[in-house]
Amino acid sequence: MNRKHLFFAVAVVALLLAACKGENKPKPQAPNEPQMEVTNFDSTTVRQLAADFLELVKQERLDEAMNQLYVYENEKIMPLPDDQREECKFMLGMHHVYDYSVVGVNFFKETDSEVKYKLYIQDPGKHSNPATINGMIKPIRIDGTWYITLANREGKSFDKAFNEHAH
Repeated sequence: MNRKHLFFAVAVVALLLAACKGENKPKPQAPNEPQMEVTNFDSTTVRQLAADFLELVKQERLDEAMNQLYVYENEKIMPLPDDQREECKFMLGMHHVYDYSVVGVNFFKETDSEVKYKLYIQDPGKHSNPATINGMIKPIRIDGTWYITLANREGKSFDKAFNEHAH
């Protein structure tokens, strides 16, 4: 066997050993936190809150859009503070929004769910692949009432924290 074939055989064996070694890795366990019950009413309500917020952004009615956002701190729901309000208005006002779409809604627990959305900052009617900005808001349910909050700086949610822990 020449050197070329020997090198190839060693490389294949090394790859097989590496692949087999990964199979013995224990599967991550989901956290033991209870999952929330979600009804059709919850899903419809959250989708409507998100659509209302995004429609106001599209219409450049940013003050009204900010009135729909809350913060959840120390187990209390409060209107968005002025500094966060201004920062969010600035960020959302940087580009004209031609359209939006809700990409996904994930319910994890009462105070940790997410709505992922896409803002089209180029006209989808004029561009085959328009420029977009992805974002996320965090719906939470307090005493049966839904509120939308901003994702924290890291955009972490129950799902993301679990996936980070698993890898």
